[in-house]
Amino acid sequence: MKRLLLFPLLLVFYSSGVCQKPQPFNYEAIIHDPKGEVVATKPISLKFTILKGSISGKDIYSEKQLGTTNLDGLISLSIGTGMEKTSDFDTINWSTDIYFLKVEIDPAGGNSYTEMSITQLLNEPKEPQKSTSKRLTSPPNEDEFIVTRKYVGNYLDYRHTGPGSYSGPNLIWIKTNMENTFGKISAYGKTCDFTVGESLYIRKIYLSPGGVSGYWIYQIENNSSVYYRLSEIQYDRKVMTETWF
Repeated sequence: MKRLLLFPLLLVFYSSGVCQKPQPFNYEAIIHDPKGEVVATKPISLKFTILKGSISGKDIYSEKQLGTTNLDGLISLSIGTGMEKTSDFDTINWSTDIYFLKVEIDPAGGNSYTEMSITQLLNEPKEPQKSTSKRLTSPPNEDEFIVTRKYVGNYLDYRHTGPGSYSGPNLIWIKTNMENTFGKISAYGKTCDFTVGESLYIRKIYLSPGGVSGYWIYQIENNSSVYYRLSEIQYDRKVMTETWF
């Protein structure tokens, strides 16, 4: 059976007011086959598990869902509304710790799941709007979960692919134990100072130099201070880096 590749696009959680129960959040991903081609109009099954504290933390919730990819290989689901739940989604207190989402997939639509990704869920509180009239009250605070950092495996090795001098666009290919999912990750650099076995993450950062408009940049980093800017195209998989979020 061919292994499918999963490229998450967006995970968003909304909770309006502290007295209301948490709401399900949206999950979208594009499914690719090992050749990088999208898997269109195919029924698949997924298992979602929420981990508390770390990528190897305690499973506090899981559910299973069935879905069908569209013509572009996109699948859209709502986490918190699945079946065969292991606990109560509504009782998760998102403010007490950090959480990760583990995604497993069975391309045949059954229960033979293969782990595809583990992604950190980041809580970014929105500022409440100020009341413009004494007769009006400020709307409740909202919490938004947006994926800006995702786990891409433990570091194994790298290879320098650029020219031998500093005059060219030096590139390195970074290999992790999740190479079957992400391939070798292409970044700018001449050497790589990651330590074998440490966890690596891809982060997207929004830059707005002029204060009016901006753009996303992407980097691979560890949990310390080492990071490398990613190239826009991941040549090993023939995909754009932005499709990983």
